[in-house]
Amino acid sequence: MYVAWIVAAVVATAPLAPAPARHSSLTCAVTTPAGRPLTFTPRIGLTVRHVTARGNLQLTGCTGAATQLSSGWVSVRATAQASCTSARHVRGRAMITWFGATGRPLGTSRLRIRADRLIAQHPADTLLTGTIARGALSGVPVRGSITPPTALLGCATQGMGTLPGDGHITFG
Repeated sequence: MYVAWIVAAVVATAPLAPAPARHSSLTCAVTTPAGRPLTFTPRIGLTVRHVTARGNLQLTGCTGAATQLSSGWVSVRATAQASCTSARHVRGRAMITWFGATGRPLGTSRLRIRADRLIAQHPADTLLTGTIARGALSGVPVRGSITPPTALLGCATQGMGTLPGDGHITFG
């Protein structure tokens, strides 16, 4: 027990050194920037099709073991077989720029996005599924969710070319 506490304390105070997955945990609020939603080409619709997703996300209010990481800016690009209710064969990458409490940049992480299974309810959640491949929190699994403001019926009848939304993301 004492050894686990020492390891957790060292991980929490280490200056952006890669941390073992079993000792790292960081949770942040995630949102699309105002006026800059995620985009899908072609539009996501009722039937499954090959789609490219691109955009940016803001991470705020980060709390957990990596206390020096207060917020972040994410640039994401991924492809998937997607519809309004599912996404599979999701592949992509995201670059996360981390900021400290003072707003100064602290480093970067590269997220390898990968989701093979059928994901229901909010397919955009798959954009927050993967593993940190390089940089701060290297090797740590990532999962999260983005809740769109529009209902499923709107996506099914009109398609969805853009996605503003918010949710959360967990590293570790």
